[in-house]
Amino acid sequence: MLEKLFKNWELDTWANVLEIFGFIITIISLIVSLFVKSELSKLKLSYIFDTRIKGHLKAIRNVAGNLNKLTNDYDVNRDEIKTELRICISELNDLKDKLGYWEKKKSKRLISFINQRLEKPFEIKKQDNNAFITFLKKYPYRLFITTYDDVWEIYGRLYEIISQVENIKKNKEKSL
Repeated sequence: MLEKLFKNWELDTWANVLEIFGFIITIISLIVSLFVKSELSKLKLSYIFDTRIKGHLKAIRNVAGNLNKLTNDYDVNRDEIKTELRICISELNDLKDKLGYWEKKKSKRLISFINQRLEKPFEIKKQDNNAFITFLKKYPYRLFITTYDDVWEIYGRLYEIISQVENIKKNKEKSL
């Protein structure tokens, strides 16, 4: 084959060699371009995260604070709690797009939990005297109605997400 290439200078042989060489370079350039695209996507997510994260954290903290205040008089503020939960869903949807795959799982689960709770009517908080009967009724009852405890669970999960995002922010600042 080398004789055909360099002594006889046959064009068909040169065409075949250059075709194979061009194919190999095309594959290498595809791999390089996919690598560059993934790095640019990471850079874009990083930039979006840095520019918007403070606003999202402030809004989520505000929602959590409002939920805390509104649960003090739960029976009177049930409609306001529903409104705050809808605001919370909106903020969490915006926030989850700025997080990585593994980090946004908590946000997705909380959004799903809140949506399930908003579809059900909110209970009127009663003061039962018998704690044992209340305990037995508590979990089956939650299948059909949103309870005071559900709102507190949402509140707790919100602070988990706030803590997670703050840790991501701190780790990012330390890595730079």
